[in-house]
Amino acid sequence: MRNEGASKNNRPKEPGVSVSQGSFHKITLPAPGETSQSEKAAGSRISTGGYFDNSLPPVLLIKSGDTVAIETGTHLMGRMVPGVQAEEWVKMYKEEMAQYPGTYFYPDPSTGVEKMERRPNHTHLTGPIYVEDAEPGDILQVEILEIVPKEHGFNINPEPSFMKQGLLADDFHKGRVKWYRVDLERNNFEFLPGVKLPLRPFPGTLGVQLPEPGRYANVPPGKHAGNLDCKELIAGTVLYMPVWVKGAGLVTGDAHLAQGDGEVNVSALEGAFRNITLRITARKDLGHKVDWPFISTPEHWITLGFNTNLHEACKMAVQKAIRFLKNHYGMPEDDAYAFCSMGADLRVTQVANFAHGIHAMIPKHAFVGEEYLPKNNLLL
Repeated sequence: MRNEGASKNNRPKEPGVSVSQGSFHKITLPAPGETSQSEKAAGSRISTGGYFDNSLPPVLLIKSGDTVAIETGTHLMGRMVPGVQAEEWVKMYKEEMAQYPGTYFYPDPSTGVEKMERRPNHTHLTGPIYVEDAEPGDILQVEILEIVPKEHGFNINPEPSFMKQGLLADDFHKGRVKWYRVDLERNNFEFLPGVKLPLRPFPGTLGVQLPEPGRYANVPPGKHAGNLDCKELIAGTVLYMPVWVKGAGLVTGDAHLAQGDGEVNVSALEGAFRNITLRITARKDLGHKVDWPFISTPEHWITLGFNTNLHEACKMAVQKAIRFLKNHYGMPEDDAYAFCSMGADLRVTQVANFAHGIHAMIPKHAFVGEEYLPKNNLLL
């Protein structure tokens, strides 16, 4: 089960990555019609379509503190390649969905999501990764060390008759797929002649398996993290999430190369990663601070709210922020509430994933007292 070639204190070859603890592993996807070394080592397929299922066999066995460089594929199991247009995307999407009857939205009263049959979305997920030390009740700490995107990305505005999603689905009736070539040297892409946008790659999906058996569509984010689509989750940041099953079952994919807050037409600039390098640690000491997916960046703590009602998502993000300020900094709840009003920013994460997202940005630079400074680190 363990990936071939993993060795103690081995270092990744990609520039800019430092691995100071644990073993290093690499997961690579196969070329069309071939079997990759990762698949040979795992003895099974190493990626799936857009769903979570805690019965899937792990593709890699690691220990807490190990580092994994993961290749992710383009959507629809790698069939989304430059040149594919809207009609072909719909056809391939229907073919993909037909393979997975009995797939549902995961029901969660805290997010307003009810159980309903919904086929997997078009994302392509690598994993699951089994963390030997991770147990239900732990918090999985996932450090994003480096992201290296591939050279092409696309944006989809779905045909409303096939998929009525996107903030202005009633205003844009014609489906469209548009492809872009990214400039990895200049770290941008040409949106239109004379218009360039910066690359800011991050994993649209990064999550663990859910506690209940079954196949659950990677559409709404939730207590497992999953389809977060949070543009702050770039290299140099950390995602924390509760563990629900032994081994955690970490998956990632849905590579986003650039996105605005909101993701209003239902997609970002999406593609694939040559590698996303993660250091994965099972934490036994954070349950009093983290009970829901949570992000740390060098500049901010970020609490996440998800709900089918955007107002309720705002409330969740603020409630999680108050809880964190109280438990991490010792701030009284009424002061924490006022701090959120005067010092934190609420941003719309996405309005694309059925359970809409709001994230609260808590600035670390506000905590200047000697008693606070040691608590402003990247890692909790």
